[in-house]
Amino acid sequence: MQIKKLPLILLMLWVTTSCIDKYRPDIDKYENLLVVDGLLTNNDEPVVVKLSLSSSLNRSEIIPVTRANLNLSSQFGDSFVYFTETTPGTYEILDHSFKGEIGQWYKLDIKLHDGRHYASDLCQLAAPSPIDSVYGVNESQEISGYNHNLEGVQFYVNNHSNLADTNYYLWRCVQTYKYKASFSLDYIWVGYPITVGNPDSLRTCWRTKQVDEIFTYSTKNLSTPIITHFPLNYASTETKMLSIRYSLLVNQLTISQSAFNFWDALRQQNIEQASLYARQPIQIRGNVHNLDNADEPVLGYFTVAGITKKRIFLNRPLNLQFYYDVCVPDFETVTKIGASPPIFWPIFITDIPGKGWAMASSDVCFDCRLEGGSLTPPDFWEN
Repeated sequence: MQIKKLPLILLMLWVTTSCIDKYRPDIDKYENLLVVDGLLTNNDEPVVVKLSLSSSLNRSEIIPVTRANLNLSSQFGDSFVYFTETTPGTYEILDHSFKGEIGQWYKLDIKLHDGRHYASDLCQLAAPSPIDSVYGVNESQEISGYNHNLEGVQFYVNNHSNLADTNYYLWRCVQTYKYKASFSLDYIWVGYPITVGNPDSLRTCWRTKQVDEIFTYSTKNLSTPIITHFPLNYASTETKMLSIRYSLLVNQLTISQSAFNFWDALRQQNIEQASLYARQPIQIRGNVHNLDNADEPVLGYFTVAGITKKRIFLNRPLNLQFYYDVCVPDFETVTKIGASPPIFWPIFITDIPGKGWAMASSDVCFDCRLEGGSLTPPDFWEN
C-alpha cells in the first residue's frame, strides 16, 4: 500500500550517431571566472554586490567568493564606502541610509583574498524616468505540443522621459501571488487520528519570485521619448499564480548605453538558449576588469542606475481557463489506514463534507508551504 507520494527515478539513455565530426568546445575556460552581480541606485534599499565563481557548462552551481574586500568610490576617489560580507559571497553596505546620487559617477573596487584586484568602469547614475502605468491584458498563445492554447495575462508598461536625449531602459520584475493548497488538514494519523484545531492553518500561502526574463529597450529611434504598450512578463494559468490574487512589482532602471549593451546581449542570449554556441556567455563582457590582467574575462555587471518602481495588484482574471494541477481526494486508501506501518506516519487527512475522510497523493495537497510559499503575507500585500 502506497500512502505517501514517492519520488520518481528517471532513467535517461542518450544515444547519438552521426557521420559529422562533433564539435567539442574547450569548456575549461568557462570555469572559475569571477562573476559580479551588483546594483547601485538612487533608491534607499540596501546596496548589495554578490561575488561568485563560474562553474563548468555541464555542472551549474553557485560558488560564492568569500573574504573579499569591496569599496565604492566617487568620481575623484575622495569618498569611500565599504562593504561587509553578510553571507558567503554576499557583500552589503551596512549604512542603509546610503544611496546613489543622480548625476554622480561611481566605481566598485574588489580585492580577492588571493590578491587579485578588480575594478569597475566609472559609471554615472542617470536620472530615472517615471512609469506612467503598468497593466495586464488577458491573452492566449498557441504553444507547440499543447492540446490547448496557453492562457494568461500579459503585462505591459507605459513610460515617458522628461529628457530629449536617448534613454536606455532595463526592467526587472518581481511577482508575488496568493494561492491555496487543495485540501484543509482536518486530521493527522499517527496510529490514531489527531484532530487539527485550525484545519486551514496550512492552506493559504504567499510566494514571491523574481521574473527570470530580462526586458530592455532604447528610445534611440523614437521621435519622442515615450514608450507605450511595452510587453513585460506573461503569467499563465498553467500554475497557481493567477488563481486568487497576483501582484507585480516593476523595477524600471534607467541605465547607460554600455550597461544597455550588456543587458540586451544577455537578453538575446537567453532567447537563443537552444543554440548554445551561437552566443557564448564568455563573449558578453561586463564592466569589471582585472587591473593586473586585462585579458582575464570577468562575467556579470556592476549596474548603476536611476530607478522607478511601480506595483500593481490583480485578482483572479475572469474568462480564463485554468490548467494547474489539482489534487484528487483518495477515499479508498484511507479506509485501510489502520494497517499502515509507522514508517508512513504522519498521514494527512481531509474531511470533505458529505463524502467523508480522504487522503491525497502528496502532503503538498494539504500544506501550501511545500509549493515554496510562506504562511505570512508580505508587508506590502493589499487584500
